Amino acid sequence: MASNATRARASNADAASEGKRVFLIDGPSLVYRAFFALPESIATSRGVPTNAIFGFASMLVKILTEYGPRTTLVVWDAGMSGRDEISEDYKAGRRERPDLLAEQWPHMQPLVEAFGYRNIKVPGYEADDVIATLATRAREEGIDVMIVTGDRDTFQLVEGGVKVMATSRGITETKVYDRETVIERYGIPPELIPDFYGLKGDTSDNIPGVPGIGDKTAATLLQTYGDLEGVLSSIDKISGAKRKENLTNHAEDARVSKVLATMQRDLDLDCDPSELVLAPPDRSQLREMFRKFEFRALLNRIDDLDAALPAAEPSRPAGTSVSWREAAFPAQLRGPVALAIRDGRFALAEEHAVTVGEWHPELEARLRDAAVVAHDFKALPRLTMEPAEDTMLLAYLIAHIAFA
Repeated sequence: MASNATRARASNADAASEGKRVFLIDGPSLVYRAFFALPESIATSRGVPTNAIFGFASMLVKILTEYGPRTTLVVWDAGMSGRDEISEDYKAGRRERPDLLAEQWPHMQPLVEAFGYRNIKVPGYEADDVIATLATRAREEGIDVMIVTGDRDTFQLVEGGVKVMATSRGITETKVYDRETVIERYGIPPELIPDFYGLKGDTSDNIPGVPGIGDKTAATLLQTYGDLEGVLSSIDKISGAKRKENLTNHAEDARVSKVLATMQRDLDLDCDPSELVLAPPDRSQLREMFRKFEFRALLNRIDDLDAALPAAEPSRPAGTSVSWREAAFPAQLRGPVALAIRDGRFALAEEHAVTVGEWHPELEARLRDAAVVAHDFKALPRLTMEPAEDTMLLAYLIAHIAFA
């Protein structure tokens, strides 16, 4: 099994060719999920509860080690975005924050800062709407977006360049959704997710929907009639007397539910995704926090952060005229190249440039049909080369012939 460091190197190699990407993390969603997914018995030796902190920190470590350093915003709730004015019952059924979670809550934003990420909350608005606005702005500026959340209604934001990393079981097991994955799961495209919730509702937010309509029925109705208004204008064609009755009597509830489930993309935010600056993790602060909360497993993983950080830009050796650059290993090699691999790094010399970067075993397949010159081929992993392409063998043969 590959180590975290190896996966990080692989992710960083891929990242080099991906272009700029911003991560938008739904802070409340992940923290609540961590709290309810992990045992409340997780605590320090002094009895301080830490299950939510541990789960949230584990998720941040996972993202950093698997995706490398990325410009990241962690977004928090600071209001209802006016939905409580649309429906007095919106989120009315939610209980107060549990005492054990309330005790841990003040540590979340300092933890985010220790990772080098930025906290953001906008007075009067929910985190979902801030994320929707930031994602929309980022795409307008040509920046790809990864949204990290446990809330499925966020799938409505998925489009070209915007993906959602959704938590599944536990806290660190996730699945990334693009447009096709959303359709595969629900049978409808992302833009119909608000209509979907308009029909089925959402008990966690006290969004009513239409009684008797669940996920499967809502998806089938939308597949058949196009959208919520198409469903409501075709009630006479829908089978089942009770279903017709519920759709007729709760049509307005469905429309209000759709409004409640639709994220706002045009908030007035003082934040430009293109101007965000990536800050490196503060390892000393992370170590201090992890020691304070007795997270021994996470303390051991801090060393993996070194692998997640990009190597420094190499300087051009004195006297050379070729350019040196840090980049991912080329997907295809053209013409003869010289290759050196050592300590998980490679240097590849082509005709006019030298590329250096992170090496991982999956890249070996790209060398099979390439014209490669290297030194001491037997030390390279599972590569079969002609002897004449090995400079160590060539040096031995020259010396043998010269001094024989």
